[in-house]
Amino acid sequence: MGPKRLIAYYVGVSAAASLAESFIASVKEEQRAPVSSAANLEQRLAGMLAEARAAWPKVVVSPELFVGYVAQRLPDAGDVLEALASLRIPDLYLACACAHGDTRALAEFDARYVTEIDAALGRMRQSRATVDEVKQLVRQKLFVRVGDKPGKIAAYAGKGGLHRWVRAVAVRTCLNQMRKGKREVLVENNQVLAGVSAAGDDPELAYMKEKYRHEFRASFQEALGMLVGREQGLLRYHYVDGLNIDEIGTIYRVHRVTAYRWLEKARETLVAKTLGQLKARLNVENKEFDSILRMIRSQLHLSLVRYLGGEDKEE
Repeated sequence: MGPKRLIAYYVGVSAAASLAESFIASVKEEQRAPVSSAANLEQRLAGMLAEARAAWPKVVVSPELFVGYVAQRLPDAGDVLEALASLRIPDLYLACACAHGDTRALAEFDARYVTEIDAALGRMRQSRATVDEVKQLVRQKLFVRVGDKPGKIAAYAGKGGLHRWVRAVAVRTCLNQMRKGKREVLVENNQVLAGVSAAGDDPELAYMKEKYRHEFRASFQEALGMLVGREQGLLRYHYVDGLNIDEIGTIYRVHRVTAYRWLEKARETLVAKTLGQLKARLNVENKEFDSILRMIRSQLHLSLVRYLGGEDKEE
């Protein structure tokens, strides 16, 4: 941001309502009392804004607009501040700017996220003409207003990575085109993945995950590498892109019952191979394996979402 724009930005901030006031005015009425009493709300919101601006230095969104945009996308139930802390703030900032037609934001989106569309459609082996058509449809769906309704980018709520959300939009758009044109599609996916721990477990599971965290990651990665392309593809479509059985059946051109059977087999194969790799690594008594198996099953969903979706791995 140049000196003149920087001065104008701070003058605008000082003349406007505080971030906290803008945020409170934008949350749902039933949420205002607990939010108003939250400690250090202004500092939290200022930290969010600084994080977002650091991630996208070329994109400028007014502070009041941004915090209001975030407030309007909080869930109806649960602790507002906890929900706020879990959001992907830089991704929401870019989405907010794109939703309001900011040309710099649209350019940043194209530079960063068009490759996600290419990756999603590349696994479906579509022709170059089809890929170009779907990319144009995705951009139109995301950014073009229809009457008073904003583009679909405004539906992104910051609950997961924007890159994964964009991939899901691309896959569903391609599926719609396939249904219209009855195009054939072949799917492959040979990415090797790793696993992470999930939250909210009972004490025994929490203990197991902490005790065998590194061994689980290595075993999960090796087990995924043993899966064939279709097995990995099924898990990606279901856990990352959020496709249901009917949509997966459409991709593979099989009945939904067959798609369900394939998905269940892929999931159980992954569990069994992960368990086998853990057994080879760990020197534990047989009575512990039931607990280890529970640990594997409890982590399966979040592990697949995080790593098949390209999330950053925990250290």
